[in-house]
Amino acid sequence: MVQNVHERIVDGTPAQVWPVLADLGSLYPASSGSLAFPDGLYEGAPVAHDGVTYRVAVVDPGRRLWFDVDWALSDGHGFELFPVGDAHTHVRHSVNGRLRGTFALLWPVFIRRQHDRALEGILDNLSAAMSRVRGGGA
Repeated sequence: MVQNVHERIVDGTPAQVWPVLADLGSLYPASSGSLAFPDGLYEGAPVAHDGVTYRVAVVDPGRRLWFDVDWALSDGHGFELFPVGDAHTHVRHSVNGRLRGTFALLWPVFIRRQHDRALEGILDNLSAAMSRVRGGGA
């Protein structure tokens, strides 16, 4: 069983943060590889992530973006947004569930470190983007 959580408080309401987060491919650090929604962002859409394809499970604007990687992880992974006061959002990315197959072997020795680095980069990029948006410089 794994639970891996990355969190950040960013400028902007969940409604303001959502469109920036929904362009997740542009937030993904180039040094960590690539992530794209080749057909757009909708429930069931394919996700192309460093040569691996999985699916978008939940698109709940302003609240939740969740991915189904059932072949590797029982409960998936994704982002949740929570309002903080009138002008900030708590962004949480979680990986939850039982690891499966080769993923169970590779997570502790390779994937987790890569994943942690990529998630911190995404949250850094989201923070910077929201500061620009809120400051009027987007």
